[in-house]
Amino acid sequence: MILVIYRANAFQQTITQCLSEQAFLYDAVSSFNTAASLLSIKHYALIIVEVGACADCLARIELLVKQNPDSWIIALESQDTLSLEVKADEVDYFDAGVDDFLKGAFNERVFLARVRSHMRRSIPITDAKNQSSNVVDHIEVGPLQIDQRYHSVMLNGQTLSLTAREFALLDYFCRHPNQVFSRNQLLSAVWGYNHEGYEHTVNTHINRLRSKLDKVTSMQNAGQLVQTVWGVGYKLNVSGYVAKALSA
Repeated sequence: MILVIYRANAFQQTITQCLSEQAFLYDAVSSFNTAASLLSIKHYALIIVEVGACADCLARIELLVKQNPDSWIIALESQDTLSLEVKADEVDYFDAGVDDFLKGAFNERVFLARVRSHMRRSIPITDAKNQSSNVVDHIEVGPLQIDQRYHSVMLNGQTLSLTAREFALLDYFCRHPNQVFSRNQLLSAVWGYNHEGYEHTVNTHINRLRSKLDKVTSMQNAGQLVQTVWGVGYKLNVSGYVAKALSA
């Protein structure tokens, strides 16, 4: 199910009409306070939220991400002409943890394509489907253990708290250990789209993921598991990290 948080009722109607035409189930609210009440009793696979229309919007988004780590979050740039002295930009919102950002004039086709992409990744994989497609929902790579069924990650026995996008990114790396991926390849595989100019989205989430890996107390510099391959992209450097640790 989808939650829409958009304060401008006229444009909120445009968004919900698009979702209705595609038969998506949704709730729509016009304030963060009302959204918080709903989120306290219900889980939403996807949260679509207006940004840039209030001075404390960035702080509210950071709290939304922190309190709803299992939800995908699309930020929509405000469609009104309100001018604020303090206004965060696209990079700030990616740094705050949103999974996607749509700016400028509203494009219905692009919007719905992004929604479908995020919702596909939120649908739980049934045991029957796993058996037919040989999808492995529990994998162990070096010191990492990932369980798709419970959306859990353990590193060297310590549980990590990841957002939905960070989980998907690490899960993808673990399914292809030591393989190098360009930013565009990661955008296509993990985000579901491939557009020039969005590479910084990958950079931001890689940095956030490394930061959380580094907080694991039972390992030193665990963020180095995700290695930058200069001029190419990133890889999960399991064999290199383990060899380095054993020789230390």
